[in-house]
Amino acid sequence: MSEPMRVMIVEDNEALAQTTGWLVEMLGYDYRLALSGKAALEEVDAYRPHVMMLDLGLPGISGYDLCRALRQRSGLADTVFIAQTGWSEAEHRRQSAEAGFHHHLVKPLALEKLEAVLGDIAKTRA
Repeated sequence: MSEPMRVMIVEDNEALAQTTGWLVEMLGYDYRLALSGKAALEEVDAYRPHVMMLDLGLPGISGYDLCRALRQRSGLADTVFIAQTGWSEAEHRRQSAEAGFHHHLVKPLALEKLEAVLGDIAKTRA
């Protein structure tokens, strides 16, 4: 059997990050948390995630800019980027698409939606 899909969750709210991680784990995937954009940039090459879930409202570097920076890394060419945010307006969805996100999920994340999106990604990886 192949290794579980790796999901990196980048979220500055530690409780929310951990809760999202538990949901990801419950769905059968491996996860790692990064509580800042800086931490994500430092850890991403060692973890090599298949999926990156980025909060858009990160301090220091926005999720938009973090996505742009990460998509420049050759080791992440096949990584799927998911915006996870409280921002649901059409303008935010447009900006996340322009930054290179594949999906835009609104917090609080519905388990069914997370399961469907991650399940689709896992199927395309298989």
